[in-house]
Amino acid sequence: MRRYLTALLLLLTQGGRPIELPGSRHTLLARAGALLVDGRTLSGGEPLIVYPGEGRLRVDQRPLPGRLEVWADARGLLLVNALDLEDYVAAVVASEVPKDWPEAALEAQAVAARTFAVAQKIAQGPAARAHLGSSVLDQVYAGAAHPASGALSAAHATAGEVLTYGAAPIAAYFSASCGGRSETGEDAFNLAAGTTPYLVSEQDDADPGRAWVVRKPLAQISAALRKAGRVLAPVTSVRVSARTGSGRARTLLLDTPSGERSLAAVELRQMLGYEALPSLLFAVSVEGTDAVFRGRGNGHGVGLCQWGARARAVRGESYRQILAHYYPGSEVRRMY
Repeated sequence: MRRYLTALLLLLTQGGRPIELPGSRHTLLARAGALLVDGRTLSGGEPLIVYPGEGRLRVDQRPLPGRLEVWADARGLLLVNALDLEDYVAAVVASEVPKDWPEAALEAQAVAARTFAVAQKIAQGPAARAHLGSSVLDQVYAGAAHPASGALSAAHATAGEVLTYGAAPIAAYFSASCGGRSETGEDAFNLAAGTTPYLVSEQDDADPGRAWVVRKPLAQISAALRKAGRVLAPVTSVRVSARTGSGRARTLLLDTPSGERSLAAVELRQMLGYEALPSLLFAVSVEGTDAVFRGRGNGHGVGLCQWGARARAVRGESYRQILAHYYPGSEVRRMY
């Protein structure tokens, strides 16, 4: 397979964006579907393709390997970084986990990141402008990995290796901390039963999960729900009404002056922000005018647990052993 990948960097609906080339700086802007460079409109509807030349290309101060493709449409600017897959894997590892983590943990993350990218590339198809986003919704991509980083070494050491189930790359989800118990793909992402047998729920003694407490004023929750058009009346109470097999909140019941409302717990997390509510492994109570969430873990808890992988690497497990634990039944194969 070709090792080239396109990673979506930025989608802007307004305002300009500076790009830096060796010895020069330019401002990009989308206006009425047209692309402007330093105030001049480019015609033809084709993308602007920027090559780094002898130096490093930068967008928003982040160094980028490969080339930059710039499109303009009704949504605004679409900036796409086209780069070698191994450069992308190294950048994701450097963006996702600390550089001083054990070698085996970095290598496990490299294989998971590469697998996720390959699966997305196949799913999006050859006609896609971009295969991946650069945020936590796909994989965090903050630009080129430092040449001397452990992330680059991990990508090189595992180059071409992908997790498969049968003949196909798996959906190699991962999160920061499973909080002591992983989640199934079916429960986390509403996937059809049996489609991801390697994404299971099981105890993980390597990551007991750091406890956290989040206080949210009921007025703030009410405002978020109103903005999303979900619940218009003020919320006076929040409680968990159903849980997944791993113990994570599945459904919430909200009391309001106009009656009781049901809400998927994942929706509330999306509305409040993934960082504001670290995971769904929580209990919630009302104290005065606040909803108090007490939980463990960080992220959806599916697949590889980054902090668990670190602990296993410290114990002496290899990256293949780590991957076998978090994706049981899968196989590491070299695809190129």
